[in-house]
Amino acid sequence: MKVKSYWKAVLAVLLLISAWGCKETPPEQIEFDSIAYTGVNIINGEGGNAQMDMTIIVKNGMISQLGSREELNVPKTAEVIDMKGKWVIPGLIDMHAHVTVLPIDSNLAIIEEYDQEASFEALKTLLAFGITTVRNPAAPTNDALELRDLVKRNEVSGPTIYTTGFALNRTKAFFGPFAATSTEEEIRAEVQSQVEAGVDFIKVYGSLKPEQIRIAIDEAHKHDKKVIGHLQNTSWTEASDLGIDFVTHAAPWNGDYLPKELQQNYRPTFLGRLFWLENVDYNEEPIQNMIRSMRKHNVSVDPTLIAFHTKFWGDSPTYTNSKHLILAPKLVTSIWNKTTFTSGWSLEDYARAKQQWPKLLALTKLMYDNDIMITAGSDFPNPWVIPGISLHQELQLLSEAGIPNEEVLRIATLNGAKALGIDDRTGTIIVGKEADLVFLDANPLDHIENTQKIVFVLKDGKRYNPGDLNQHLSRE
Repeated sequence: MKVKSYWKAVLAVLLLISAWGCKETPPEQIEFDSIAYTGVNIINGEGGNAQMDMTIIVKNGMISQLGSREELNVPKTAEVIDMKGKWVIPGLIDMHAHVTVLPIDSNLAIIEEYDQEASFEALKTLLAFGITTVRNPAAPTNDALELRDLVKRNEVSGPTIYTTGFALNRTKAFFGPFAATSTEEEIRAEVQSQVEAGVDFIKVYGSLKPEQIRIAIDEAHKHDKKVIGHLQNTSWTEASDLGIDFVTHAAPWNGDYLPKELQQNYRPTFLGRLFWLENVDYNEEPIQNMIRSMRKHNVSVDPTLIAFHTKFWGDSPTYTNSKHLILAPKLVTSIWNKTTFTSGWSLEDYARAKQQWPKLLALTKLMYDNDIMITAGSDFPNPWVIPGISLHQELQLLSEAGIPNEEVLRIATLNGAKALGIDDRTGTIIVGKEADLVFLDANPLDHIENTQKIVFVLKDGKRYNPGDLNQHLSRE
């Protein structure tokens, strides 16, 4: 009897183990290999209407599956997050953010060694505002590459960085990180040096004349590097004809676009730009020829309208006492409190600037209407241009210029990706692309300001909560 009882007990245990083995693993014990965001409304960056009630499955940092919630079968190994009523756009691309933040000395001249703490803070804030990629146009070469690679190695949280080195200029200048390059030998040597160091682009600056621009473009293109131009002595028309890839800012500020009888009166200062706006005629041949040349040669432009709005309204507490100032690194706000580009303007000067503002918007709209590729950039840390929020303000200004909201979103996502040559990886929400996504509480097609209503951000599939990224703001 004892033997039979023993084997009965063993059999009962074996049957129990077998039964356990047939049961499904409890949900809390499943090892998830992906995340399914269900019920979300997708604005995919290509223009047009939203795709409603969709599911996005993210795996290994990529968008692995995409479809309507009704039709897409979510794998059991996917963690499900219900996003019903939320909206999602591709990660934003700031095409003009100087993220290697430079201090100034007692003479208000830029020190060409970046401040790591301020730079790290700016990067976190940019990411908190849904910016997953930035172009850093002009910085000390080695510092720029170090910062780019710190982010690439995930040692610092921030957007993916594509960077230039020192901007090529005829002479050094106190207001920026410049390499003095006036001769052909100096220009080619500097381009070669930056290429060998590993920059992504080459930047040319305002004092260079057409022949110098030609040499820089020629040398950069030999090494398969595109060229960004902040131009003034060389017109956008000349640069386009020479093969430049990008121009920056909202207007060319070159005297060749003014009536001939006024060209000798033009001075390329910030006040001079008001004279330029007051006297330029967009319907005349110089501007029309510029448009044709830019379109023919596929030159893109980031207008950085916010960097001009903050100048034209530099006397306004809207900027000087903004609630968003806490978002800017202390180093940056301390510089703005010491000096700005319009510190010497009178009330009358500011009034003239505000009067000309619609004309500046109109030039951006003219380029858009003529199929010039517009991208979105902020020009942080220009005075009162605050990291992160400033790109959203740029989108508002593009909308105010008369560009439809769906196209503004394309400008800030797909257009930037195309200009950078990374549209095979980001810029739209499709299967196979990196999961750079911004989840929103409201529809930005209704009101572009809704891009600021961020729930959370994905960069390479990793989730970032805005509050966590901006914990450093508790210093206040």
